[in-house]
Amino acid sequence: MTTLTFFPSQPEVQYKMDNYIEQKPLKLPIRKHIALFYQFETQKNSVNSFSLIPDGCFDMLFCCSSTKPSGFLWTSPLQRREQLNFEVGCKYFGVRFTPEQGIINLKYSMRELLGEKIPLDDVMVIDPFFVEQIVSRQSFSERVHLFEKFIESLFSDSIYQNIVEYSINQIYESKGNININQLSMDTGYSDRYIRKKFEESIGFSPKQFSEIVRFQNSLAMLFTDNNKQKLSDVVYENGYHDQAHFVKGFKKFVDLTPTQFIQNLS
Repeated sequence: MTTLTFFPSQPEVQYKMDNYIEQKPLKLPIRKHIALFYQFETQKNSVNSFSLIPDGCFDMLFCCSSTKPSGFLWTSPLQRREQLNFEVGCKYFGVRFTPEQGIINLKYSMRELLGEKIPLDDVMVIDPFFVEQIVSRQSFSERVHLFEKFIESLFSDSIYQNIVEYSINQIYESKGNININQLSMDTGYSDRYIRKKFEESIGFSPKQFSEIVRFQNSLAMLFTDNNKQKLSDVVYENGYHDQAHFVKGFKKFVDLTPTQFIQNLS
């Protein structure tokens, strides 16, 4: 199966947190499951104010503090949401998993976990020593290398539902503009069954995820060439009827117009 590209982004993490760095996986097998490795720091005197926007992914987030080390599952909200309960003056290492990942098995359906930040050992079986290893590494690259080793160790045990992966790739290919009934015709499964599998795997229905993909693709275009991308091109390329339709779809996820959102990052 052809691997299609989706780059889910969280601009407020990138623009509002201190010393932000990121790296996309270089190894092809890992790129199927992981979209991004990143790291940031919170301010020493107060926690930076930022929000998370819908991306259909989940992240593993590690607080690399010598006094309060921890690991969390950090999940996509359905609408832009302020993030709380971060340690002051802490370095955080994050791993963003693609929506189609099939290697991390959680104890709960993803639809029960949306918009949450939950201790890893509450939602998955993980060796506490692994969290300690991540936290104790001295550099971003060392943490990336260690996590890649962890993911590679899971490859032989990975079992995935092809119906979800196929449907997600079709949504990527259509840039979020596929008719959901077409997925039913292509796979031979009912709309109800596909929706159930989607919600179990990524927490969103196929329709909701399609809207998120279209939103994220629009967001990527808005940040192309230092925000000089023509709005008409964004509207046309992502299948919106007109500018009003695009602004309405954008506000659905961030409660701000595109212009307001960009200004908010300043």
